[in-house]
Amino acid sequence: MVKKCMYCSMELSNERVIDICERCGHGVWGEKMFSAIKENMKNSRDKGDLHQGSLGES
Repeated sequence: MVKKCMYCSMELSNERVIDICERCGHGVWGEKMFSAIKENMKNSRDKGDLHQGSLGES
């Protein structure tokens, strides 16, 4: 399954922690805030917190 940006449907790498491309993320939140969001999401993924409550495979 290919991941796509929630806003513009651009294809994204499956390794991304958030389903929003750089261009849309910067447009919505600004560069600094989007970087902070991505970093926090990456840290949560690394700790295993993103899949809590998931019913499928993680």
